[in-house]
Amino acid sequence: MRRTLPVFLLFTVLAGSGTATAKSKKPSLPEAFENAHTVFVETRDARDITDLALDPEERNAILDTQDAVEDWGRYSLSRSRRDADLIFVIYKGRLLRDQPNGQTPGALRLPPTHSPIQDPADASQSGTTTNSPDGLTQEKDELRVYTIQSDGKLKGPLWRSELERGLKGPNPLLLRRLKDEVEKSYPAQPAKPQSAP
Repeated sequence: MRRTLPVFLLFTVLAGSGTATAKSKKPSLPEAFENAHTVFVETRDARDITDLALDPEERNAILDTQDAVEDWGRYSLSRSRRDADLIFVIYKGRLLRDQPNGQTPGALRLPPTHSPIQDPADASQSGTTTNSPDGLTQEKDELRVYTIQSDGKLKGPLWRSELERGLKGPNPLLLRRLKDEVEKSYPAQPAKPQSAP
């Protein structure tokens, strides 16, 4: 009995230190994702689903993203940008004909005053493309997540990802990537059972 007691204590200490290490692991995403309740979805040039001049592909991407957020169930949709905890900014990549003179066809073609990209020195924020031998270029779809400041300006991005056709379909791959990272960093708490009256 005495010989098994030290072994038992050793296993107990090792098991306890393993859980302490797991709990102290820092989440890969900011706490804004844990504390948020509402989401607003818009395009890179700050257009939302109510804009009648919205490109049909962008409108579909917004609708698909909104549907996927509702299916996820962690956040609800906000009717107002200023009242949202998180702003999902989407960019639907275009199929472009390659430009002569070596110009980059994937360059952002929006007025800089409308773009939420706030650090022009950050080259990773420019649109990316995939070239094909037939002279066409497919821009990648993008999803970026921001918070909004009291003055209405976007702060971030807190998260971003891009993928060719990543906003296509009813369950966009880019949103699934975000969902996986959020759930890994901040697992949803199980619902508390309701006591019977």
